[in-house]
Amino acid sequence: MITKRLLLCLLGLIALTATAQEFRVKMSPKDVGALQSDQKRSFQGMCIYKDWLLSLQNTGYATLYKLPSLEKKTQTFKLGSFAETNHANVAAFGVEKFDKNDPLPLVYVSQAYRKVVNGEKDVCYVERISLDGKAETVQRIVLDDQHLYGYALQWTIDQKRRHLIGFGNTRSNMDENNRYRIMVFPLPHLSDGEVVHLTANDALENYFIQDKDTRYPSKVVGQGACVWKNYLLLPTGFGEEDTPSIIYVLDLKTRTLRNILDLSKTLTNEMEDIDFYKGDFYIQTNGRGVVKLKYK
Repeated sequence: MITKRLLLCLLGLIALTATAQEFRVKMSPKDVGALQSDQKRSFQGMCIYKDWLLSLQNTGYATLYKLPSLEKKTQTFKLGSFAETNHANVAAFGVEKFDKNDPLPLVYVSQAYRKVVNGEKDVCYVERISLDGKAETVQRIVLDDQHLYGYALQWTIDQKRRHLIGFGNTRSNMDENNRYRIMVFPLPHLSDGEVVHLTANDALENYFIQDKDTRYPSKVVGQGACVWKNYLLLPTGFGEEDTPSIIYVLDLKTRTLRNILDLSKTLTNEMEDIDFYKGDFYIQTNGRGVVKLKYK
């Protein structure tokens, strides 16, 4: 019996070690390149599809780059949702294309604005973007239950499972009673209409991270997100001493943290959004362009 228990323990440790190795990265970010824009707006959402990197700025300015060199391929252009009330805080490529011949799938952009605008708050704008730097909004996704989030509800895409994930604070960044809510919805189709209204009843999942894992703090500055395999990566902080650069890795199956990547010593710029390119983490920052974290 002792031998069997010991064997089971060893197998468990091996499994945990194998999982942990998935997130062993070099904690010294490597510069990919500078972001170029003639608009003096803060950099915000970013997403990657094949070799294309889409960089967004506050109010909905956009620029397309080609990886791996981060070569600028378009002038800075306006999203269809361009407005002073669009923070364009998070960006994610989806799975559906407006037209089967489009080179890029639809892009999901988080408004993340503090106030209600025309009866809607924290809209997810769905954008059709062409390689020549043109964009149009083809759908708006709105969570009608505005009381569920404080500042602010943001959105990302789980491409593998075709899910739309809403995430964000229930109160504010520095409120000790704040909780971080995750809501998972079926990803709406374009055929669902120009405006899609969601409620809590539509959610497949609705939970607070802190109820599942107390290591996730109540006082936290969220900065974008992306889904990789079964994990939701959540960059946080301003890159400062009181709000350091930390990436929380949430297991979407167990709803617990699988790893905490502390970049406080090596990345002192504000992280804005994150995505993956050829197996590496790519992070858009304010002040240091795009950086990447390599696996050990």
